Amino acid sequence: MAKWQGDTLDYALAYGKRHAVDAQEAAAQTLRARGYGDYGPKVDILHPQAVTDLPAAHVVVIKTTYANGRGRERTSYGCGFDAGSRVGALWAAMRDLQAHSWGWKPDRDGYVLVEQLSYGFPR
Repeated sequence: MAKWQGDTLDYALAYGKRHAVDAQEAAAQTLRARGYGDYGPKVDILHPQAVTDLPAAHVVVIKTTYANGRGRERTSYGCGFDAGSRVGALWAAMRDLQAHSWGWKPDRDGYVLVEQLSYGFPR
């Protein structure tokens, strides 16, 4: 995740790597290529948010825009992985979003589905 002052500006999803650290580095390289990670005035941090070592999983990425407790609008993402189903991955994405954005309430603020995919399963 590329973040600035509590907002998530962009994200990169990397999967299918040998190790979770390899996926994190690939995602960071993608964000750097998009202009993030210079730690200057446009972004303050590249932050790994959801990580798994599942060799095969369903993945869901969700996004929300909501007002925090001080009335400031924030944008946040959640990412979830589940070996069993996309519904499980959606629940994991909601837990991930709430873990990183404490002021977000799913039934009050809602979310949109940004991306869903599956990897590592036999075809």
